[in-house]
Amino acid sequence: MKLSTLATRRRHGLASESLVLLMFGPHGTPALPSGLKLSEELIGRTAILALDGEFDLRTAPEVDRALDLILRRAPRRLVVDLSEVCFLNSAGLEVLLACHRRAAPRTDLRVVATTRSTWRPLQIARLHETLVIHTSRAAAVAAPVSREQRALSP
Repeated sequence: MKLSTLATRRRHGLASESLVLLMFGPHGTPALPSGLKLSEELIGRTAILALDGEFDLRTAPEVDRALDLILRRAPRRLVVDLSEVCFLNSAGLEVLLACHRRAAPRTDLRVVATTRSTWRPLQIARLHETLVIHTSRAAAVAAPVSREQRALSP
């Protein structure tokens, strides 16, 4: 994969003009950020977003958009399944925390973290104290709704 150059030019000593960094694939076509596959499933009023790959700075905006679209449909519960995520960094953690803020109090957010590559970053950032984390998708879907959530349900 080739990278174009990123530079800043000055024009007549005034404001600088930024050049854009473009990534090109092997055949000269622009490469889109990859490394993450998203799949959505709906079980009753529970939406499940499964991620497969790397959840990092490149892929975080894509996940954030997907979560926003799901939250607009106002599911009772949203499960973010990180079972197949092989890399999770602070950008991914920020997306999960922002989703938690946007979801409350109407949507119950649950996170599935089954591997060290997902559980450890959540633990280091102490998000296991804020987010509800399960070790399986089945447990996240089947877990009872909290008292606060029941009070808000129609």
